[in-house]
Amino acid sequence: RETLAKKDRNHMKGQMTRGITASILAAFLFTVMDVSAKVLAPLGMGEITFIRGLAGLLFIPLIAMHEGKAVFSGKDRLLLHLRGLFGGFGILLFFYSLPGLKLGDAEILVQLSAFFMCILSPLFLHTTPSGKVLPWLITIAAGAAVVLQVWNFQAFNGYALLGVISSFCTASAYTCIGRLTEKGGHSGAEIVFYFQIYSMIGGALLMIGHMVMPSGVDWVWIFFMSLSALFAQVALTWGCTHIPPVIVTFAMYTGILFHILAGWFLWGERLTLFSWTGGAVIVFGSAMLLWKTRRS
Repeated sequence: RETLAKKDRNHMKGQMTRGITASILAAFLFTVMDVSAKVLAPLGMGEITFIRGLAGLLFIPLIAMHEGKAVFSGKDRLLLHLRGLFGGFGILLFFYSLPGLKLGDAEILVQLSAFFMCILSPLFLHTTPSGKVLPWLITIAAGAAVVLQVWNFQAFNGYALLGVISSFCTASAYTCIGRLTEKGGHSGAEIVFYFQIYSMIGGALLMIGHMVMPSGVDWVWIFFMSLSALFAQVALTWGCTHIPPVIVTFAMYTGILFHILAGWFLWGERLTLFSWTGGAVIVFGSAMLLWKTRRS
């Protein structure tokens, strides 16, 4: 019995190590994707969003083969379209925010999705967070106010507002995914398909009259963006199969550090005291929010 118990403990430790490693790798790969998008900004955010959507769409058959399920279920089409619309619009707005924000600030604002999820979940999902989460919702909101410097109109620019709206759209997309999961009968390939399609549609509409042909090193960055986006999703999914999603979320917070380091190394960006303080408050509040929600 002691030998079996020891094997079980070693197996659990191995699972935890692999899951956390995969989650941190996903955070790093998402950073590579965002860096590539920021470098490619002169091409236009519509074009970048379209390319990202097309690259993801090409791998739908591989996802379907791995799952062994039908891609199209033929039900809950409104929810699927809403998931695609919110997801595509969210990534488009995030890409639009990148040229006007420091990379670290942009990633900090992404963490607001946990705040919006706790507001949306009781309305649309069979999940009602307890009253214990309210202080942490207020904490996250306060942290966001510090990062945005809402008392300083010059600091609170339109790009920051786009980042906040992007986080709301991301939370809305996750809420739709949660509702689809509750209903059941949908493959991951089907849910991803709608996201990629709407990303391409939104990008294509914005490309009208503003099509810039990539040249030279642009193709290298397009390759990095497409490949990192794909393998980030793979790593994230792999992480979720080894450890609970709440731990995956904590591990993904390393993405803030990766974004800050990338912004400093590539563009000489230095975050202000407000960014560091507000970012720390958002991360702490989000961690406590997830923990309290998990316990509830």
